[in-house]
Amino acid sequence: MKRISLMLAFALLVTMGFAQKKDRTSAYNYYRNGRYDKAMEYIEKTITHESTMNEAKTWAFRGDIYLQIALTDKPQYKSLSDNPMQIALDSYKKALSLPDAKDYMPDIMTNMNVLAEKYFNQGVTEYKESNYSASTASFLKAADVKNELGVIDTVALVNAVSAADLAKNSAASLEIGQRLLSLGYSSPGLYSSMSNAYKASGDTNNAVVTIAKGRQLYPADLSLLLSETNIFLSTGKVKEALNNLTVALEKDPQNVSILYALGTQYGELNNIEEAAKSYKKVLEIKPDHFDAIYNLGALYVNHAAALMAEANSIPPDKVKEYDAKKAEAFAELDKALPYLEQAHQMDPNDRNTMVTLKEIYARKSMLDKVKEIDAKLK
Repeated sequence: MKRISLMLAFALLVTMGFAQKKDRTSAYNYYRNGRYDKAMEYIEKTITHESTMNEAKTWAFRGDIYLQIALTDKPQYKSLSDNPMQIALDSYKKALSLPDAKDYMPDIMTNMNVLAEKYFNQGVTEYKESNYSASTASFLKAADVKNELGVIDTVALVNAVSAADLAKNSAASLEIGQRLLSLGYSSPGLYSSMSNAYKASGDTNNAVVTIAKGRQLYPADLSLLLSETNIFLSTGKVKEALNNLTVALEKDPQNVSILYALGTQYGELNNIEEAAKSYKKVLEIKPDHFDAIYNLGALYVNHAAALMAEANSIPPDKVKEYDAKKAEAFAELDKALPYLEQAHQMDPNDRNTMVTLKEIYARKSMLDKVKEIDAKLK
């Protein structure tokens, strides 16, 4: 009886093993006929059974099935899995780890390339939809799949950095950037990106070191020059920023942003003449540049205030000197007025403009204008 029982048990095992292989064949047939629901149902039975779970064929078929689920446009199949691309990738990787992988390697490699392209295109779509965090992950996946195939996909990694920057994910941007550098990739944009990421994360020292390295490698690149300038501006290094902006303007003399930045920096240094010259150049190129218009008016107002302070320090017995200095101050207010009135016309609700205009009107005894501004401020 024992012998019979053992023989029956052995027969049962053989039968079960045969059943699992049959399920795998059924999965493959359903897959070939485009019935991905049934193919998935049958292949899942084979990945945990001893007779099929350690064969590359099982996992290669499973990868193929889930890849098609990821690629299909048919809703009834697309909804079969929440993450078919990852399951396909994991299945192919499992297949490649098994002894008989060589028999299926060409097809697996081809299909993993298809996966990489799918991840890349998904990243592009997410990027266009401004879903930058998801785009970062997709581009990284594309690069990782290619890496499994022994291919370095710097294009996917560069795109991942760009998406991470827009997602304001400094940690990811730096991690991917370091990965690119370790692969021997280098570009002005990468150094600029990494410097900005360090700066955003509060690591000013590394931001300075990184941008300096980029400037050393690409001394003629304008974007790196401007990135370095922004670091100088944020750290209060006005003279260094001014030097860079002067160089940048030589490279791009019609750049309104550079001209405007020059104006603000000359203003910081109290160089009224150069500041005014820069703002006026901005307005030659872009006549409706509100900030340049307002700043130009404010520049003259501030200069007028400084001249009035000088006038008030003149001894009372030096009337001519006082009157002359006061006249200088009022001449500056006359210069400021048209710019500030223009700024007020452009943005009637800007309180800073109205407050400054009120001060000018009051000093010039233009009482009707003072009342008009007062009513608007209230």
